This record gives sequence, C-alpha cells and structure tokens, in this order.
Amino acid sequence: MDREKMIARHYLETGVLGAYETAEVMHVEEENGKYAPCFEDATVFFDKTQTTAIRSMCIEGRRFRIRSVLPAAGHTPTDKLLALIDTELEKDTHFA
Repeated sequence: MDREKMIARHYLETGVLGAYETAEVMHVEEENGKYAPCFEDATVFFDKTQTTAIRSMCIEGRRFRIRSVLPAAGHTPTDKLLALIDTELEKDTHFA
C-alpha cells in the first residue's frame, strides 16, 4: 500500500489526519489518595478548591494553550467514569 493510501486509511479509521504523539509522563503527583500524571508539556497547580493543568500544544504550526480546571474535592469526570464502569461490572457479575 502506498503512503497516500495509508494516510487516507488512517484518517478514515481514526478521524485523525497526520501524526499525533502524546507527551511522556514525567512523574506522578499524589494528593489525598488521588494520582495525577504530570506530562513534560504541562504545568499542574494544586489548590484547596481546584486542580488546574495548563498545556501548550503545537498543531500544524499553530500554538494552543489548554487549561483544565477540576474540583479538588468531589467527583471529577474520571471518578464518574470509573463509578459507571464499576456499576456495569457489578451488573454483569449478578447476571453471570
């Protein structure tokens, strides 16, 4: 398969045009029993009320600054997703 066909196939299968490489995890922060991976291209600030992650990404020559603000206490989107997965697994084990 030639290069152009491979690129087209990759785009059709993933919706991503071009290469996408994630940054490496430099270290993991632990705060109140929760772990947050810290990437080489991000800065993370822990506060009493929120956790803020700031990343700078370069996509096709354009620079984007991404800021994620999550509550320090309570349920983050990841917590909610994990709870949903646990609920589904419990349902599956009851029917087995």
